[in-house]
Amino acid sequence: MKKISRIHAPKVVTEFIVHQSTNFIASNAFKKRVMDFLFNVVDDVVTMVYKNSKEK
Repeated sequence: MKKISRIHAPKVVTEFIVHQSTNFIASNAFKKRVMDFLFNVVDDVVTMVYKNSKEK
């Protein structure tokens, strides 16, 4: 049995994964998801800071 470190995916598979990843990262859907995530993070941080400042 081969060691795990010696098992490699075929070149066709790795090229497919890289191509699909590149297309997704360049897509508008990815940009929208990232912007939504960042908006939610900023909103949560601002809400936490506001609540903490009101408590003191």
